[in-house]
Amino acid sequence: MRTRPALIVLLAGALLLIAASPASAKTRTDRVIEDSRITESSGLAPSRIHADVLWTHNDSGNPNQIYAIAKNGSTAATLTVSGEENRDWEAITSFRSPAAAPSAGQNLIAIGDIGDNDAVHPSVRIVIIKEPESLTDQSVTPIRVLRLTYPGGPTDAESLLSDPKTGRLYIVSKTLFGSTLYAVPPKVWPGKGATGTSDLTELTEVAQMGPTFVTDGAFLPDGNMAIRGYGNISIVAAPSTAKNGRLKTLASKALPDQKQGESIAIMDDGGYALIGSEGKDSPILRIKIPRVAPTETSEAASSPASSGQKPTDTAQKLRDLTGGDRNLPLLVGVGGAAVLLVALIGAAIALRPRRSRRRRRR
Repeated sequence: MRTRPALIVLLAGALLLIAASPASAKTRTDRVIEDSRITESSGLAPSRIHADVLWTHNDSGNPNQIYAIAKNGSTAATLTVSGEENRDWEAITSFRSPAAAPSAGQNLIAIGDIGDNDAVHPSVRIVIIKEPESLTDQSVTPIRVLRLTYPGGPTDAESLLSDPKTGRLYIVSKTLFGSTLYAVPPKVWPGKGATGTSDLTELTEVAQMGPTFVTDGAFLPDGNMAIRGYGNISIVAAPSTAKNGRLKTLASKALPDQKQGESIAIMDDGGYALIGSEGKDSPILRIKIPRVAPTETSEAASSPASSGQKPTDTAQKLRDLTGGDRNLPLLVGVGGAAVLLVALIGAAIALRPRRSRRRRRR
C-alpha cells in the first residue's frame, strides 16, 4: 500500500510535538504541609539549627507568624513576630549573621514584607529575627527591621535572598520583562551592629536579569543564584559578575506542575532544591538544580547579556525576549502543537472520500 504524503506530514508533526514538549522533571515529594492554617505558603527557608526543618509563612492579611515544618509535614513550632503586621509577607531566608551585624555569628531568619501587586506601597520592610534554639510556640522580637524604598518607586517583589558568605540581603523584582536585582545598603545591614528600626533607606540597584515573574530565589554555595518563577528555575550568575548593569542566565529548566509555585530553598550544600506552592495541604517537591557548564561561570562577566552588548546569537535573542528561557518550553510546545494541528487538517483533507470524476456518458 502506498503511503500518502499527508500521513507522512501527520507522523512528522506528532514526532516534532513529542520532541518539542518539555520533559517532565524527575521529582519526588519531600513532605506535605499538614497545618490547616497554612493555605498560602509563600516562602521557604531551611533551618540552620534544626535538622530537616523548613520555615514558611502565609502571605497578605494573615497572622504575623512563621511556622517550622518538620520532615513529616507537621508544624513543630509557631513563631509570632512581635510588633509586626503581615501586610504582604512574600519571602523568607535563613543565614548566619555577619561579623558586623548585631548578634554576630548567630543564626538568623529574615522575613520580606515586600509584596506589592499594584506597586503602590511607598516602602517595604525586612524583619530580621534570631532563629530559636528550641522548637516551641513563642513570641519573638526582631533584632532589626529595615525600612526600604526602590530607586524607581514602588515595585512588586516576592524574592528575598541572603548571601551565605557575607550575610548581605537582596531583593528580586517580580516583573513581566526580565527582573531587577536590588541590594540592601551595608549602612543599614549589617550596619555595624545597628539594632531596632532603620531609617528609610533606598535599595541599591545591582543589575538587570533575564528571568520574569520571579516568585522566589536563593543563593547557591558557589555564589550564583537559583531564581524561580511559576514554571521554571534559572541559575543566574553571582551579583559580583554584573557588568554594565546585566547578569547572565547560566542555565534554566522547566519545573514540575504546581498549583501556584511560590518558593524555593537550597538544600544539602546546593545538591538539590525544595520548591513549594500555595494551597491547602500543599506538597513540597524535591528537584535537581540545573547544571551549569564549567566555562559558564567564568564567562559570565564577559557575555553579551552581562556586558550590555547586543546578542548576535539567535538563541540568545530568544532567551532574552522570553525572560531567560522561562517561556521557551511553552513556545516550543505551542509550535509543535501548531504543526500537529496543520498535519491533522491535511490528513483529514487527504483521507476524505473522493467523488467520482468520471463524467456520465450520454
